[in-house]
Amino acid sequence: RVWMPGAPADLLWPLIVQTVLIYAVLVAVLALVMGRITRPLARLTRRVESFARARGPTERIEPEGPQDVRRLIAAHNAMEARIASMLDEKDEMLGAIGHDLKTPLAALRVRIESVPDEVERARMAGTIEDIVRSLDDILSLARVGRPGDPPERNELSALITSVVEEYEDMGKPVELGDCERTVAMLRPTWLRRALRNLIDNALRYGGSASVSMLRDGQDLRIRVEDDGPGIPEADIGRMTDPFTRGDPSRNTATGGSGLGLALARAIAEQHGGSLVLANRLEGGLRAEIVLPD
Repeated sequence: RVWMPGAPADLLWPLIVQTVLIYAVLVAVLALVMGRITRPLARLTRRVESFARARGPTERIEPEGPQDVRRLIAAHNAMEARIASMLDEKDEMLGAIGHDLKTPLAALRVRIESVPDEVERARMAGTIEDIVRSLDDILSLARVGRPGDPPERNELSALITSVVEEYEDMGKPVELGDCERTVAMLRPTWLRRALRNLIDNALRYGGSASVSMLRDGQDLRIRVEDDGPGIPEADIGRMTDPFTRGDPSRNTATGGSGLGLALARAIAEQHGGSLVLANRLEGGLRAEIVLPD
């Protein structure tokens, strides 16, 4: 029926009711169809985000929804399995390489004891130690983020205090500043490694280090400051890249391996955070591990 001007009013209401019912049915059907498509896609999105953080195999997502969505989920599952297998093979290979390289280095440590010149013997021993440290950093950088070390609840201030006390026991000029008591989900072994790298960097270039922890909104900031020369502003952005040193003229004796800041950044990102470097107005460098609270 078509309502025309002058038609009885009782003909209009059935038409309105019919239109509303048809619209409601169409909306309900469309919602069901869209839900059947979007629900599995939303699950797949969460799974991709989780896999990107964990970098390891987790529970397999079951294909569901329309045929094209099922094929997409199945392809993602296959890709996850291949990536996990490649990461496992990489870890095995790195372990073998590390073992094969450390064995002759250990033999060299023994052999240099027969060198009569004490100065030359000390120089050779220092070179071997530099190689071992660089090798450890390379292997750690390759392994960070793997699911073998799950996060656990830890008191962050206690962790920071324990690391600073290690340096104080060795007579190093490391000062502990304000540290608010905070419990967070951490990978303590890795986070200690990152903090040690920042402290070592401060001691190497600034001669001393000040460590503190503060809350900044929804973030926790582990701050390491020194009184050194800082970093040229043009170089700050690339200083966390592997094998990067601020001064090209530095050798490994003064400039390290160029992996300390890269490893600290990778560990911060493993925790869902970041590493922020900035020159202080009063001189020196401020390095902050920013973690989500």
